[in-house]
Amino acid sequence: MGDPRRAPVIRNASDHSLLVVFGDEISLEAHAQVRRLLHLLETDPPAGVLNLHPAYASLLVSYEPRQVERAALEREVAARLASSGGGALPEPRRVEIPVCYGGELGPDLGEVAAAAGLAPDDVVKEHASGDYLVYFLGFSPGFPYLGGMSERIAAPRRATPRKRVPAGSVAIGGSQTGIYPLSSPGGWQLIGRTPLALFDPARRPPSLLATGDRVRFVATAPAEFESLAGPRAAGGLGPSSATAGQIKVVEPGFQTTVQDPGRRGHGHIGVSASGAADALSLRIGNWLVGNAEGSPALEMALLGGQFFFTTHVTVAIVGSDFGATIDGFAVPQWSAIEVPPGQTLAYGPTRSGARCYLCVRGGIAVPPLLGSASTHLTTGIGGLEGRALRAGDVLSVAQFVGQAPPVRRFPRELAVPLLRRDVVRVTRGAQWEWFSEEARTALLAAPYTVSEDCSRMGLRLRGGVLKAERQGVMLTEGVSLGSLQVPGDGQPILSFVEHQTTGGYPQIACVIAADLHRAGQLRARDQARFEEVSLEEADEALRTQEAELLRHLETAQ
Repeated sequence: MGDPRRAPVIRNASDHSLLVVFGDEISLEAHAQVRRLLHLLETDPPAGVLNLHPAYASLLVSYEPRQVERAALEREVAARLASSGGGALPEPRRVEIPVCYGGELGPDLGEVAAAAGLAPDDVVKEHASGDYLVYFLGFSPGFPYLGGMSERIAAPRRATPRKRVPAGSVAIGGSQTGIYPLSSPGGWQLIGRTPLALFDPARRPPSLLATGDRVRFVATAPAEFESLAGPRAAGGLGPSSATAGQIKVVEPGFQTTVQDPGRRGHGHIGVSASGAADALSLRIGNWLVGNAEGSPALEMALLGGQFFFTTHVTVAIVGSDFGATIDGFAVPQWSAIEVPPGQTLAYGPTRSGARCYLCVRGGIAVPPLLGSASTHLTTGIGGLEGRALRAGDVLSVAQFVGQAPPVRRFPRELAVPLLRRDVVRVTRGAQWEWFSEEARTALLAAPYTVSEDCSRMGLRLRGGVLKAERQGVMLTEGVSLGSLQVPGDGQPILSFVEHQTTGGYPQIACVIAADLHRAGQLRARDQARFEEVSLEEADEALRTQEAELLRHLETAQ
């Protein structure tokens, strides 16, 4: 395929992701190869594939190891590569992006001009004359990595990043230019703003731009900007009207959100899967109340809420112990419970791990967004208006279809070991070889402490310093769920359910699929030791976990 010196290499990034590498530099040839494979896998997705993460010279393929064997998927990807050598790609679209440069919409234009030794008008002319290529979308939903900016207007990133960059901001960072699709923190220099919504989850397709598009910026007057400006991307939608019950939120707790197993198929536009941080507990909870495995439930973090039921419901309380009570009386976990109307289910602070789940027969009724009901807090999409619950919210329960099962219980003595979080098993990450033997030993030698800076996006860890020998020369690549990324300070970050789809930090290791739920139960000040296992051992751990779980789900009543 193409130049034999750039023959693609398929590597294991984890026990649930493959990395296809087309080279180690940014080039039009590597981009064409990435785009071609992306097109083939999008057009006819292999069984078990969850998300595709294109980057400059690689494509990460994340998959569900319960649905497909790694060797079979690797053969399938290799076959697609072999068949794609001379395949024609769709013609690139040419997209014009109106931009109002300078002023309040581009507050850093003067700074960029000064750094370049140009007048602001010359910077605008230079920027708007470029023919830009969308190498890929990543970092955040719809964020385009654009190539083709003139080196004359390159400018250093801000010394202190802004806490909030408005959606639509057109920016320069180093020799790159890009557009912030959503309001977010950012350290690039803002030179203007577009009125166009680059990402709208209610639109089809949700992203205005796609990998391979050609972009031209068009300078626009402030009056025209105002006339073109429309509503920004919608967040989560409200609850469904086709419902059978109501739940009133008396107290929301620290961070309570609607979650299901997460959304698949949108990694290529920068949307990570989100979903339940402890998907195993969610799965058991839905089984307890007779729901389908992927039914939406409430996920609570650290401090639970209080919920008043206006109709009869059947619920299950699973995950970490938050001391649940109904009208002041303690109720058991890991069991289906009948709750009459007029009663209040209350949770306190966690007594063990980070998260617990409230599963309700029928499931929490919110309309799916991009194929999932899960709340993605980082981008404000899905769930209930894309946010955590608030006091006064009213949630609906979907109509349960089918015959209700008898009261079910899951043995607590089996559940508790599932939630252990003192040991988390990992396989070697995509950049394992970048680290010295000393760094690899340090990763596994002593526990790491979860810092206070942790969220559904990721957990910053404190412990042995891990220095990459090739720090600073890595091209942006796809990020695997559960990967341990290592920034310049050598302190790893465990990427989690709302992680950025691409990143530029080397990934030394990755949590195995069988232990991802353990990572979801880690909380600040917890200590966890990482234990390296082979890919074969990771596969066996998942098979064993699945076999034991299915055996108990079939027999436990």
